[in-house]
Amino acid sequence: MTLPLRHWLVLIFVLLTLGLGGASAAGFSGNLFLQFAGASLIAYSVWNIDRAGDLTTGLGRFLIALLGLFLLQFLPLPPALWRLMPGREAVASGYELAGMSQPWLTYSLDPWGSLHSLLWWIPALAIFMAMRAKNAPPARLVIWLIAIVAYASVILAAAQAFGGSGYFYTITNRGNGVGLFSNSNHFSSFMLVSMALLAGQALHDRPTGRHGKNPNTPDYILAAQLAPLAFGVFLSDSLAGQMLMIPVLGGIVLLARPTWQLRWQLVLAVLAIFAVGMVWLLTSGLAANDLMAKSGTAGISRGEFLANGSQMLKDFAPFGSGIGTFQDIYPWYEDLAKVGTTYANHAHNDLLELTIETGLPGLMVLGLFLVWLGKRSWQLWTGNRAENLVALSASLAIFAVMLHSLVDYPLRTAAVSGLIALCCVLLSRSAEARGVSALPDSGSGKREVLLEI
Repeated sequence: MTLPLRHWLVLIFVLLTLGLGGASAAGFSGNLFLQFAGASLIAYSVWNIDRAGDLTTGLGRFLIALLGLFLLQFLPLPPALWRLMPGREAVASGYELAGMSQPWLTYSLDPWGSLHSLLWWIPALAIFMAMRAKNAPPARLVIWLIAIVAYASVILAAAQAFGGSGYFYTITNRGNGVGLFSNSNHFSSFMLVSMALLAGQALHDRPTGRHGKNPNTPDYILAAQLAPLAFGVFLSDSLAGQMLMIPVLGGIVLLARPTWQLRWQLVLAVLAIFAVGMVWLLTSGLAANDLMAKSGTAGISRGEFLANGSQMLKDFAPFGSGIGTFQDIYPWYEDLAKVGTTYANHAHNDLLELTIETGLPGLMVLGLFLVWLGKRSWQLWTGNRAENLVALSASLAIFAVMLHSLVDYPLRTAAVSGLIALCCVLLSRSAEARGVSALPDSGSGKREVLLEI
Protein backbone atom coordinates (compact mmCIF):
# COMPACT_ATOMS: atom_id res chain seq x y z
CA MET A 1 0.00 0.00 0.00
CA THR A 2 1.32 3.43 -0.98
CA LEU A 3 0.43 6.22 1.43
CA PRO A 4 0.09 9.86 0.32
CA LEU A 5 2.75 12.31 1.48
CA ARG A 6 0.36 13.95 3.95
CA HIS A 7 -0.31 10.59 5.61
CA TRP A 8 3.39 9.98 6.09
CA LEU A 9 3.95 13.47 7.49
CA VAL A 10 1.18 13.09 10.07
CA LEU A 11 2.18 9.57 11.09
CA ILE A 12 5.83 10.56 11.46
CA PHE A 13 4.88 13.61 13.51
CA VAL A 14 2.66 11.54 15.82
CA LEU A 15 5.52 9.07 16.25
CA LEU A 16 7.96 11.90 17.04
CA THR A 17 5.51 13.43 19.51
CA LEU A 18 5.19 10.17 21.41
CA GLY A 19 8.95 9.61 21.32
CA LEU A 20 10.18 13.12 22.17
CA GLY A 21 7.25 14.69 24.01
CA GLY A 22 7.29 12.65 27.20
CA ALA A 23 8.53 15.37 29.54
CA SER A 24 7.85 18.98 30.40
CA ALA A 25 10.71 20.56 32.36
CA ALA A 26 13.13 17.73 31.57
CA GLY A 27 12.63 17.65 27.80
CA PHE A 28 13.58 21.09 26.52
CA SER A 29 15.47 20.07 23.37
CA GLY A 30 12.95 17.42 22.32
CA ASN A 31 10.01 19.74 22.86
CA LEU A 32 11.76 22.57 21.03
CA PHE A 33 12.16 20.31 18.01
CA LEU A 34 8.49 19.30 18.21
CA GLN A 35 7.45 22.94 18.33
CA PHE A 36 9.38 23.75 15.15
CA ALA A 37 8.14 20.60 13.42
CA GLY A 38 4.59 21.23 14.63
CA ALA A 39 4.66 24.81 13.36
CA SER A 40 5.75 23.48 9.96
CA LEU A 41 2.92 20.92 9.96
CA ILE A 42 0.43 23.65 10.88
CA ALA A 43 1.68 25.81 8.00
CA TYR A 44 1.40 22.82 5.65
CA SER A 45 -2.16 22.15 6.88
CA VAL A 46 -3.20 25.78 6.40
CA TRP A 47 -1.61 25.92 2.95
CA ASN A 48 -3.54 22.81 1.87
CA ILE A 49 -6.79 23.70 3.62
CA ASP A 50 -10.04 22.60 1.97
CA ARG A 51 -12.90 24.33 3.73
CA ALA A 52 -15.45 22.31 1.79
CA GLY A 53 -13.99 18.97 2.75
CA ASP A 54 -12.26 19.48 6.11
CA LEU A 55 -13.92 18.11 9.22
CA THR A 56 -16.04 20.47 11.29
CA THR A 57 -15.47 19.59 14.92
CA GLY A 58 -17.69 22.17 16.61
CA LEU A 59 -14.75 23.51 18.63
CA GLY A 60 -14.57 26.83 16.79
CA ARG A 61 -15.93 28.94 19.66
CA PHE A 62 -13.63 27.27 22.15
CA LEU A 63 -10.55 27.79 19.99
CA ILE A 64 -11.41 31.45 19.36
CA ALA A 65 -11.97 31.99 23.10
CA LEU A 66 -8.71 30.20 23.87
CA LEU A 67 -6.86 32.48 21.45
CA GLY A 68 -8.49 35.47 23.08
CA LEU A 69 -7.38 34.23 26.51
CA PHE A 70 -3.78 34.01 25.33
CA LEU A 71 -3.89 37.47 23.71
CA LEU A 72 -5.30 38.88 26.94
CA GLN A 73 -2.07 37.94 28.71
CA PHE A 74 -0.13 40.49 26.63
CA LEU A 75 -2.59 43.37 27.03
CA PRO A 76 -0.72 46.45 28.37
CA LEU A 77 -2.48 48.20 31.24
CA PRO A 78 -1.93 51.69 32.71
CA PRO A 79 -0.43 51.77 36.23
CA ALA A 80 -3.65 52.96 37.90
CA LEU A 81 -5.64 50.08 36.45
CA TRP A 82 -2.91 47.47 36.83
CA ARG A 83 -2.56 48.17 40.56
CA LEU A 84 -6.26 47.47 41.08
CA MET A 85 -5.87 43.87 39.93
CA PRO A 86 -5.63 41.46 42.92
CA GLY A 87 -2.21 40.01 43.72
CA ARG A 88 -0.21 42.86 42.16
CA GLU A 89 0.45 44.81 45.38
CA ALA A 90 3.88 43.28 46.05
CA VAL A 91 5.15 44.11 42.56
CA ALA A 92 3.74 47.64 42.67
CA SER A 93 5.34 48.31 46.07
CA GLY A 94 8.69 47.15 44.65
CA TYR A 95 8.69 50.09 42.25
CA GLU A 96 7.92 52.44 45.12
CA LEU A 97 10.76 51.07 47.28
CA ALA A 98 13.17 51.53 44.36
CA GLY A 99 11.99 55.11 43.87
CA MET A 100 10.75 54.34 40.37
CA SER A 101 7.50 55.23 38.69
CA GLN A 102 5.52 52.18 37.65
CA PRO A 103 5.39 51.68 33.86
CA TRP A 104 2.58 50.17 31.86
CA LEU A 105 2.59 46.42 32.55
CA THR A 106 0.91 43.48 30.90
CA TYR A 107 -2.12 41.60 32.20
CA SER A 108 0.16 38.62 32.90
CA LEU A 109 2.81 39.01 35.57
CA ASP A 110 5.21 37.20 33.25
CA PRO A 111 4.41 37.75 29.55
CA TRP A 112 7.48 35.77 28.47
CA GLY A 113 6.31 32.87 30.58
CA SER A 114 2.88 33.16 28.94
CA LEU A 115 4.47 33.08 25.49
CA HIS A 116 6.51 30.04 26.49
CA SER A 117 3.34 28.27 27.65
CA LEU A 118 1.65 29.08 24.35
CA LEU A 119 4.48 27.44 22.40
CA TRP A 120 4.02 24.21 24.36
CA TRP A 121 0.61 23.69 22.71
CA ILE A 122 1.96 23.78 19.15
CA PRO A 123 2.39 19.97 18.78
CA ALA A 124 -1.19 19.32 19.97
CA LEU A 125 -2.57 21.99 17.62
CA ALA A 126 -0.57 20.51 14.74
CA ILE A 127 -2.09 17.06 15.29
CA PHE A 128 -5.57 18.55 15.65
CA MET A 129 -5.33 20.51 12.40
CA ALA A 130 -3.69 17.72 10.43
CA MET A 131 -6.20 15.07 11.53
CA ARG A 132 -9.26 17.20 10.77
CA ALA A 133 -8.19 17.66 7.15
CA LYS A 134 -10.16 15.95 4.41
CA ASN A 135 -7.19 13.83 3.34
CA ALA A 136 -5.98 13.00 6.86
CA PRO A 137 -4.72 9.46 7.46
CA PRO A 138 -7.32 6.91 8.59
CA ALA A 139 -7.82 6.72 12.34
CA ARG A 140 -6.99 3.02 12.14
CA LEU A 141 -3.42 3.72 11.03
CA VAL A 142 -2.83 6.34 13.71
CA ILE A 143 -4.31 4.25 16.53
CA TRP A 144 -2.35 1.13 15.66
CA LEU A 145 0.81 3.25 15.47
CA ILE A 146 0.01 4.48 18.99
CA ALA A 147 -0.56 0.89 20.10
CA ILE A 148 2.82 -0.23 18.73
CA VAL A 149 4.57 2.59 20.59
CA ALA A 150 2.61 1.69 23.73
CA TYR A 151 3.64 -1.98 23.54
CA ALA A 152 7.28 -1.01 23.03
CA SER A 153 6.99 1.39 25.97
CA VAL A 154 5.78 -1.42 28.24
CA ILE A 155 8.87 -3.48 27.38
CA LEU A 156 11.07 -0.49 28.14
CA ALA A 157 9.16 0.20 31.37
CA ALA A 158 9.71 -3.39 32.50
CA ALA A 159 13.47 -2.99 31.93
CA GLN A 160 13.40 0.22 33.93
CA ALA A 161 11.35 -1.14 36.83
CA PHE A 162 13.16 -4.48 37.16
CA GLY A 163 16.62 -3.59 35.83
CA GLY A 164 16.95 0.03 36.91
CA SER A 165 18.20 1.15 33.49
CA GLY A 166 16.91 2.53 30.20
CA TYR A 167 15.66 5.90 31.44
CA PHE A 168 15.50 8.66 28.82
CA TYR A 169 15.58 11.63 31.18
CA THR A 170 17.80 12.73 34.06
CA ILE A 171 14.83 14.08 36.00
CA THR A 172 12.60 11.03 36.28
CA ASN A 173 10.96 8.56 38.66
CA ARG A 174 13.75 6.03 39.03
CA GLY A 175 12.60 2.64 40.22
CA ASN A 176 9.28 2.97 38.40
CA GLY A 177 8.38 2.12 34.82
CA VAL A 178 8.11 5.34 32.83
CA GLY A 179 8.72 4.14 29.26
CA LEU A 180 9.48 7.08 26.99
CA PHE A 181 8.24 9.52 29.63
CA SER A 182 9.92 11.34 32.46
CA ASN A 183 7.04 11.06 34.92
CA SER A 184 5.47 7.74 35.89
CA ASN A 185 2.03 9.36 36.27
CA HIS A 186 2.18 10.68 32.72
CA PHE A 187 3.24 7.25 31.49
CA SER A 188 0.19 5.73 33.18
CA SER A 189 -2.00 8.33 31.42
CA PHE A 190 -0.47 7.25 28.11
CA MET A 191 -1.27 3.63 28.93
CA LEU A 192 -4.90 4.47 29.77
CA VAL A 193 -5.39 6.47 26.57
CA SER A 194 -3.79 3.67 24.54
CA MET A 195 -6.03 1.09 26.19
CA ALA A 196 -9.17 3.03 25.35
CA LEU A 197 -8.23 3.80 21.73
CA LEU A 198 -6.92 0.30 21.04
CA ALA A 199 -10.09 -1.25 22.45
CA GLY A 200 -12.32 0.98 20.36
CA GLN A 201 -10.39 0.30 17.16
CA ALA A 202 -10.05 -3.45 17.79
CA LEU A 203 -13.78 -3.78 18.45
CA HIS A 204 -14.55 -1.68 15.39
CA ASP A 205 -12.34 -3.94 13.27
CA ARG A 206 -14.05 -7.16 14.33
CA PRO A 207 -15.29 -9.13 11.30
CA THR A 208 -18.93 -8.66 10.39
CA GLY A 209 -21.03 -11.33 8.76
CA ARG A 210 -24.34 -11.21 6.97
CA HIS A 211 -26.70 -8.38 7.86
CA GLY A 212 -23.88 -6.73 9.81
CA LYS A 213 -24.06 -9.24 12.64
CA ASN A 214 -20.98 -9.86 14.74
CA PRO A 215 -19.76 -13.49 14.50
CA ASN A 216 -18.89 -13.38 18.24
CA THR A 217 -15.15 -12.92 18.03
CA PRO A 218 -13.84 -14.18 21.39
CA ASP A 219 -13.35 -11.43 23.97
CA TYR A 220 -10.16 -13.06 25.19
CA ILE A 221 -8.43 -11.73 22.07
CA LEU A 222 -9.23 -8.16 23.14
CA ALA A 223 -8.22 -9.00 26.71
CA ALA A 224 -4.87 -10.30 25.44
CA GLN A 225 -4.33 -7.07 23.49
CA LEU A 226 -5.07 -4.92 26.54
CA ALA A 227 -3.24 -6.99 29.15
CA PRO A 228 0.27 -5.63 28.36
CA LEU A 229 -1.01 -2.06 28.63
CA ALA A 230 -2.68 -2.80 31.97
CA PHE A 231 0.63 -4.29 33.10
CA GLY A 232 2.26 -1.02 32.06
CA VAL A 233 -0.05 0.90 34.41
CA PHE A 234 1.10 -1.27 37.30
CA LEU A 235 4.75 -0.87 36.26
CA SER A 236 4.31 2.89 36.58
CA ASP A 237 3.31 2.47 40.24
CA SER A 238 0.94 5.39 39.75
CA LEU A 239 -1.91 5.17 42.27
CA ALA A 240 -4.08 7.53 40.21
CA GLY A 241 -3.43 5.51 37.06
CA GLN A 242 -4.32 2.25 38.78
CA MET A 243 -7.54 3.69 40.19
CA LEU A 244 -8.56 5.26 36.87
CA MET A 245 -8.01 1.95 35.10
CA ILE A 246 -11.18 0.68 36.81
CA PRO A 247 -13.62 3.09 35.07
CA VAL A 248 -11.62 2.83 31.81
CA LEU A 249 -12.05 -0.95 31.80
CA GLY A 250 -15.70 -0.49 32.71
CA GLY A 251 -16.12 1.78 29.69
CA ILE A 252 -14.37 -0.77 27.48
CA VAL A 253 -16.83 -3.43 28.65
CA LEU A 254 -19.67 -1.17 27.51
CA LEU A 255 -17.93 -0.77 24.15
CA ALA A 256 -17.64 -4.55 23.82
CA ARG A 257 -21.36 -4.90 24.59
CA PRO A 258 -22.91 -2.13 22.48
CA THR A 259 -26.36 -3.76 22.63
CA TRP A 260 -26.57 -3.41 26.39
CA GLN A 261 -29.14 -0.77 27.28
CA LEU A 262 -27.58 1.88 29.47
CA ARG A 263 -29.56 2.76 32.54
CA TRP A 264 -28.09 6.13 33.39
CA GLN A 265 -29.37 6.10 36.95
CA LEU A 266 -27.40 2.91 37.53
CA VAL A 267 -24.31 4.27 35.72
CA LEU A 268 -24.33 7.46 37.79
CA ALA A 269 -24.85 5.46 40.98
CA VAL A 270 -21.86 3.23 40.18
CA LEU A 271 -19.69 6.26 39.40
CA ALA A 272 -20.77 7.93 42.63
CA ILE A 273 -19.92 4.80 44.64
CA PHE A 274 -16.54 4.63 42.88
CA ALA A 275 -15.82 8.29 43.67
CA VAL A 276 -16.77 7.86 47.33
CA GLY A 277 -14.68 4.69 47.52
CA MET A 278 -11.63 6.46 46.09
CA VAL A 279 -12.00 9.35 48.54
CA TRP A 280 -12.26 6.87 51.41
CA LEU A 281 -9.22 4.98 50.14
CA LEU A 282 -7.14 8.17 50.05
CA THR A 283 -8.28 9.48 53.42
CA SER A 284 -8.13 6.16 55.26
CA GLY A 285 -4.39 5.78 54.79
CA LEU A 286 -4.71 2.30 53.25
CA ALA A 287 -3.18 3.60 50.02
CA ALA A 288 0.01 5.62 50.46
CA ASN A 289 -0.31 9.03 48.79
CA ASP A 290 1.06 12.52 49.25
CA LEU A 291 -2.32 14.21 48.99
CA MET A 292 -3.29 13.33 52.55
CA ALA A 293 0.23 12.73 53.87
CA LYS A 294 3.51 14.59 53.46
CA SER A 295 6.11 13.33 51.00
CA GLY A 296 9.69 12.45 51.79
CA THR A 297 10.88 15.83 50.50
CA ALA A 298 10.00 18.70 52.84
CA GLY A 299 7.52 21.14 51.34
CA ILE A 300 6.88 19.00 48.24
CA SER A 301 3.59 17.13 48.40
CA ARG A 302 0.19 17.37 46.73
CA GLY A 303 -1.37 18.26 50.05
CA GLU A 304 0.98 21.25 50.48
CA PHE A 305 0.50 22.25 46.84
CA LEU A 306 -3.26 22.23 47.42
CA ALA A 307 -3.02 24.31 50.60
CA ASN A 308 -0.64 26.89 49.14
CA GLY A 309 -2.46 26.88 45.82
CA SER A 310 -5.77 27.61 47.53
CA GLN A 311 -4.23 30.71 49.10
CA MET A 312 -2.80 31.75 45.72
CA LEU A 313 -6.22 31.29 44.17
CA LYS A 314 -7.76 33.54 46.80
CA ASP A 315 -5.14 36.26 46.36
CA PHE A 316 -5.30 36.44 42.54
CA ALA A 317 -9.05 35.92 41.99
CA PRO A 318 -10.90 36.73 39.82
CA PHE A 319 -8.42 37.67 37.08
CA GLY A 320 -5.52 35.29 37.74
CA SER A 321 -1.78 35.85 37.78
CA GLY A 322 -1.20 35.11 34.10
CA ILE A 323 -0.57 31.96 32.10
CA GLY A 324 2.77 30.35 32.89
CA THR A 325 3.37 32.25 36.13
CA PHE A 326 2.75 29.49 38.70
CA GLN A 327 6.39 28.45 39.03
CA ASP A 328 7.49 32.06 39.62
CA ILE A 329 4.90 33.01 42.23
CA TYR A 330 4.64 29.73 44.15
CA PRO A 331 7.83 30.48 46.19
CA TRP A 332 6.00 33.51 47.66
CA TYR A 333 3.75 31.06 49.53
CA GLU A 334 6.28 28.41 50.60
CA ASP A 335 7.30 27.88 54.21
CA LEU A 336 10.84 29.28 54.31
CA ALA A 337 11.82 26.69 56.91
CA LYS A 338 11.07 23.92 54.40
CA VAL A 339 12.63 25.41 51.27
CA GLY A 340 15.25 23.14 49.70
CA THR A 341 16.82 22.43 46.34
CA THR A 342 13.62 20.85 44.96
CA TYR A 343 11.13 23.31 43.46
CA ALA A 344 7.52 23.07 42.37
CA ASN A 345 7.07 23.56 38.64
CA HIS A 346 3.34 22.80 38.68
CA ALA A 347 0.49 22.52 41.18
CA HIS A 348 -0.06 18.82 40.38
CA ASN A 349 -3.69 19.81 39.87
CA ASP A 350 -4.29 21.34 36.47
CA LEU A 351 -7.73 22.70 37.36
CA LEU A 352 -6.27 24.52 40.35
CA GLU A 353 -3.29 25.83 38.37
CA LEU A 354 -5.53 26.94 35.50
CA THR A 355 -7.76 28.86 37.91
CA ILE A 356 -4.79 30.48 39.67
CA GLU A 357 -3.25 31.66 36.40
CA THR A 358 -6.32 32.57 34.36
CA GLY A 359 -9.08 33.16 36.93
CA LEU A 360 -12.66 33.54 35.77
CA PRO A 361 -11.77 34.07 32.06
CA GLY A 362 -9.95 30.72 32.01
CA LEU A 363 -12.86 28.93 33.66
CA MET A 364 -15.22 30.37 31.07
CA VAL A 365 -13.02 29.07 28.25
CA LEU A 366 -12.81 25.67 29.95
CA GLY A 367 -16.58 25.72 30.28
CA LEU A 368 -16.96 26.05 26.50
CA PHE A 369 -14.86 22.92 26.02
CA LEU A 370 -16.75 20.97 28.68
CA VAL A 371 -20.10 21.89 27.14
CA TRP A 372 -18.88 20.65 23.75
CA LEU A 373 -17.44 17.48 25.26
CA GLY A 374 -20.56 16.79 27.32
CA LYS A 375 -22.97 17.25 24.41
CA ARG A 376 -20.92 15.19 21.97
CA SER A 377 -20.29 12.39 24.47
CA TRP A 378 -23.95 12.25 25.45
CA GLN A 379 -24.98 11.95 21.78
CA LEU A 380 -22.55 9.10 21.26
CA TRP A 381 -23.24 7.11 24.42
CA THR A 382 -27.02 7.41 24.07
CA GLY A 383 -26.96 6.68 20.34
CA ASN A 384 -25.93 3.64 18.31
CA ARG A 385 -22.78 2.63 20.19
CA ALA A 386 -21.96 -0.15 17.72
CA GLU A 387 -21.43 2.42 14.96
CA ASN A 388 -19.28 4.82 17.01
CA LEU A 389 -16.86 2.61 18.90
CA VAL A 390 -13.73 4.60 18.05
CA ALA A 391 -15.36 7.94 18.89
CA LEU A 392 -16.64 6.50 22.17
CA SER A 393 -13.18 5.24 23.05
CA ALA A 394 -11.84 8.76 22.38
CA SER A 395 -14.35 10.23 24.85
CA LEU A 396 -13.29 7.61 27.39
CA ALA A 397 -9.64 8.61 26.93
CA ILE A 398 -10.39 12.33 27.33
CA PHE A 399 -12.34 11.83 30.55
CA ALA A 400 -9.59 9.60 31.98
CA VAL A 401 -6.90 12.24 31.38
CA MET A 402 -9.13 15.04 32.68
CA LEU A 403 -9.71 13.13 35.92
CA HIS A 404 -5.99 12.40 36.20
CA SER A 405 -5.36 16.12 35.74
CA LEU A 406 -7.06 16.76 39.09
CA VAL A 407 -4.05 15.23 40.85
CA ASP A 408 -1.29 15.76 38.27
CA TYR A 409 -0.44 17.55 35.02
CA PRO A 410 -0.35 14.97 32.16
CA LEU A 411 -1.56 17.54 29.61
CA ARG A 412 1.65 19.53 30.15
CA THR A 413 3.51 16.90 28.11
CA ALA A 414 3.33 17.11 24.32
CA ALA A 415 2.72 13.36 24.03
CA VAL A 416 -0.44 13.30 26.15
CA SER A 417 -1.79 16.66 24.95
CA GLY A 418 -1.22 15.52 21.36
CA LEU A 419 -3.21 12.33 22.01
CA ILE A 420 -6.07 14.32 23.53
CA ALA A 421 -6.07 16.64 20.50
CA LEU A 422 -6.35 13.51 18.34
CA CYS A 423 -9.23 12.26 20.50
CA CYS A 424 -11.08 15.56 20.03
CA VAL A 425 -10.95 14.98 16.27
CA LEU A 426 -12.00 11.32 16.61
CA LEU A 427 -15.05 12.43 18.59
CA SER A 428 -16.25 14.29 15.50
CA ARG A 429 -15.14 11.97 12.70
CA SER A 430 -17.59 9.59 11.08
CA ALA A 431 -16.92 5.92 11.62
CA GLU A 432 -14.55 4.47 9.03
CA ALA A 433 -15.29 1.31 7.12
CA ARG A 434 -14.61 -1.74 9.22
CA GLY A 435 -11.15 -3.19 8.81
CA VAL A 436 -12.38 -6.64 7.85
CA SER A 437 -15.74 -7.34 6.31
CA ALA A 438 -17.16 -10.52 4.87
CA LEU A 439 -18.53 -10.49 1.33
CA PRO A 440 -21.64 -12.46 0.37
CA ASP A 441 -21.29 -16.04 -0.77
CA SER A 442 -20.04 -16.45 -4.32
CA GLY A 443 -21.48 -18.94 -6.70
CA SER A 444 -18.99 -21.57 -5.54
CA GLY A 445 -20.32 -21.32 -2.00
CA LYS A 446 -17.03 -19.81 -0.80
CA ARG A 447 -16.76 -16.54 1.06
CA GLU A 448 -14.16 -13.90 0.43
CA VAL A 449 -12.73 -11.39 2.87
CA LEU A 450 -12.00 -7.80 1.93
CA LEU A 451 -9.27 -5.98 3.85
CA GLU A 452 -9.73 -2.23 3.89
CA ILE A 453 -7.04 0.14 5.18
